[in-house]
Amino acid sequence: MGDHGPPYQHMMQLMAPAMNDASPVNQTLTTVTAVSTQAKEEELEPDDEQSVAEDKKLEYVYCGIDWKPFLPTALVSSTVAGAICVFLIQIPIICRATGMREVALYTTFGVLFLITLGCMMYTINADPGLSRRTRNVSHDIEEGLPQRAHKSRQYDHPIRRYDHYCKWVNNVIGLLNHREFILMVGGLIAIALLGVLMDLWVAILLAEEGSLDAEVAVALHLGYSVALLAVAGPIMKIHFGLISRNELAQEWRSNQHYVANNTSKGDNVYVEELSDDEFNEIFDRGEFIYDKNRNPFDHGFARNCLNFWCKPRWPAVPRQASCCNDSYFL
Repeated sequence: MGDHGPPYQHMMQLMAPAMNDASPVNQTLTTVTAVSTQAKEEELEPDDEQSVAEDKKLEYVYCGIDWKPFLPTALVSSTVAGAICVFLIQIPIICRATGMREVALYTTFGVLFLITLGCMMYTINADPGLSRRTRNVSHDIEEGLPQRAHKSRQYDHPIRRYDHYCKWVNNVIGLLNHREFILMVGGLIAIALLGVLMDLWVAILLAEEGSLDAEVAVALHLGYSVALLAVAGPIMKIHFGLISRNELAQEWRSNQHYVANNTSKGDNVYVEELSDDEFNEIFDRGEFIYDKNRNPFDHGFARNCLNFWCKPRWPAVPRQASCCNDSYFL
């Protein structure tokens, strides 16, 4: 795959992301990843590189303290604090000003926060899809990894349908928690958008009342909502594209499905075959082109999205197989 991963690494550490593989459901489960491909992916996977891991760890060290383990706690606590502010300040003020029934807003926002927090806790604590003997399906690492599976420093077993590592949940996003991750990000975006609108409205109402304490709380919540939207919005934008193409974040980062035109080698050239200088020049111009023909799991926007949200993550009837392939999870 070349040595061109680093331009994407920092961006993907902030993101998170796409869909299941798309082979027919009745395909026999097989181990299809070649050992050479597996070795290459493991060598270049930043989550497996000790030097990269040490460099990334330093990004979160302040005053001699590594703050990275506290990021999931910060995410959960800030979401809960935002919910408390909405329930105790924004909703009562809006209902007093409009005559709207409080139960309607409490129910709406209660469901939104519960779904978001539920998906958040699941994403943080769930098994992302470890490839191991389970549910009558065995996996022998000596036979090679399933398609799109990768190893991670965080787990002893490879993760099926490895998408990326998310620092905010301190967990890998893979086969079994990818949908919940997307729901979590979507919920945070909805909370942020509604929060901005409510805060602006309430700020106008409070300006007429002159309630300083409430104004400070609303101002802080508005800052939180804007920051949350600025972080979660780009994440969802990237992952929407990945899901629509059935492309995983680690595939996107490693340029597996991208070509370039007007190169020294001609048109429609796989970007990893370019020299470093030419690669960087074309990358800086934003001229990488997604090639659907290089992605065997891309079956069109509608089917990709349908498979992502509706395809079972486990086969209904376990079959005898040497490895848990992604045939059922596409």
